[in-house]
Amino acid sequence: MRMFRFSIRELVLLVALVGMGLGWWVHVRRLQSEARQLQSDLLYQADLVDTFAKFVKGLGCEIPPDPDNGPYTRIFVSEELQAWFRSRGQSAPVSCTTSVPRQELQRTLDGEFGVRYRAALR
Repeated sequence: MRMFRFSIRELVLLVALVGMGLGWWVHVRRLQSEARQLQSDLLYQADLVDTFAKFVKGLGCEIPPDPDNGPYTRIFVSEELQAWFRSRGQSAPVSCTTSVPRQELQRTLDGEFGVRYRAALR
């Protein structure tokens, strides 16, 4: 039976290779963890926007389609809500504008983000 003999140089090289491999593995795992956390945070924020959009629509406000797909989205206030403001002696807003691009808001209105966020929690 023959024993393998390794020089100090070979052992140092082996330790260096194993150390580099482990360092790379830890780095990749950390990046994956950060990416998962970032995705979870973004989906959570999108879910909040989804809740806000449902609230606004529940008040009777209208979020019309934007044929130009511009950088802003208009929200029209319902007649009932305008009457509520006027009944309290306040000026009633007719519409407001958000800086959320229409295509992103449409994805929210379609419920895409809320579904993805709830799926990510499982």
